[in-house]
Amino acid sequence: MNVASNPPIYDQLLREHGDVITEAREAAHQTTRQAEHVLDWSGLHRRFPTEPARRD
Repeated sequence: MNVASNPPIYDQLLREHGDVITEAREAAHQTTRQAEHVLDWSGLHRRFPTEPARRD
């Protein structure tokens, strides 16, 4: 058996159900990108600097 080839059951499952693993991976990447965009806290750092303002 060639190590690089997929087992026959895997090929059959791909034909019947599609490449669910790849679809799930792509959905996870898309969800991560959306979450990073929605949860972008970088603007908060500009509004509230980490160092307190000087009071001379």
